Amino acid sequence: MENISGERGFTIKGFEFGNGTPRIVVPVMGLTDEELFDHASKIRTEIDRLDSLYPDDPNLRVAVIEWRADYYIDILKPGKLVETLSRLRDIFSDRVLLFTFRTEEQGGYLRPDMAMMKLHDIMPVVGASGLVDMIDVEAAVGNYNMARAALECHENGLKVIISYHDFYRTPHDSEIIEKLRTMEILGADILKIAVMPKNEFDTRRVMELNTRMSAECFKPVVIIAMGETGILSRIKGKQTGSCLTFASIGQESAPGQIEAADLIALLKNQ
Repeated sequence: MENISGERGFTIKGFEFGNGTPRIVVPVMGLTDEELFDHASKIRTEIDRLDSLYPDDPNLRVAVIEWRADYYIDILKPGKLVETLSRLRDIFSDRVLLFTFRTEEQGGYLRPDMAMMKLHDIMPVVGASGLVDMIDVEAAVGNYNMARAALECHENGLKVIISYHDFYRTPHDSEIIEKLRTMEILGADILKIAVMPKNEFDTRRVMELNTRMSAECFKPVVIIAMGETGILSRIKGKQTGSCLTFASIGQESAPGQIEAADLIALLKNQ
């Protein structure tokens, strides 16, 4: 796996993260193999179509495919997990593959049959598989577990997104800054926070904070305002220094995601 380190960011599969260009992330989801790979096929077709529309601007390509594994019913079967990752890797061999398992607290799709699931049963299998490029680690697991997960990922040559989501409010600037600093200290390669704005002021505040922290932090930053009110934060990443922006193809994984084709058209016109 190509993995070129820089002072602030890094490059995987030709996509540079942390250079001022927001890389586009699209989630792939499904409860069953049939649902998951049907969605994967649709995403593959659409990103190929979008690539052909903008052949001269690689910054407009979908860079990251995020497998939202908390939607997958066979996630606790190690052999099945690796087999599924292998198939996704084949489909998206030219894209960065991000593994994300969201807990219910952080907006995940946690069903009753998965209520006793332990993340430490899943992550070692994923990390050792050699099939993903990045792993998302939730800040909600606590400082010790964040640091341990980041260390294990780095030992396996993987990059780490440490993420925090607040689906009810936009915390004060000082609280967001403290979380970002903690993520950075504990080993994150990308610092991600997503919040719920109550009004346009909250969205503007988030965007201004993204600009500030992108300059102050040593690692790439993305602060997202979710929902309809926060859409501006998803399309103005180049102005704020955000390293990622999340779009959808067919299914959204968080409030306020817009279709990749619409996002790319908006980015093209900036």
